[in-house]
Amino acid sequence: MSANEMVRPTGSSPSTSPVPVRVMAAIARPVWVLAESLLDWHGRWKQRQALLSLDDHLLKDIGVSRLDADHEARKPFWRG
Repeated sequence: MSANEMVRPTGSSPSTSPVPVRVMAAIARPVWVLAESLLDWHGRWKQRQALLSLDDHLLKDIGVSRLDADHEARKPFWRG
């Protein structure tokens, strides 16, 4: 028995090993993009809720009117 046969399991070849890795990479990218989108949307929703909670004095300090704050908070979370 040669040294290569002892190291490599029977039926395994270098060309078949990367297939599961490629499949996982093909699945992982869309999942990662979706996760990033969900995190962005959640963060946007939280910021808009925080903007709504500010009183008029604090809104004036940051240069935003109550009307502008209400308009921003009414936007859907997926819209930037």
